[in-house]
Amino acid sequence: MIVLQHIIKRFEQNRIYPEKEVNGILKTIYSDFATIKRYLIEYNFMERSKDCTEYWIKD
Repeated sequence: MIVLQHIIKRFEQNRIYPEKEVNGILKTIYSDFATIKRYLIEYNFMERSKDCTEYWIKD
């Protein structure tokens, strides 16, 4: 959880990110960016659109 709290700081509040940009940001942290992205969603740090093309920080 502490690591995820640190990672989420790389994203801005009130901004919608396309999936490609989220992947790019997370790739700079760890090569398995899909796992990090999944954890950010599962632990309610981020939300995503139903088609998984847009992501944002959860309020």
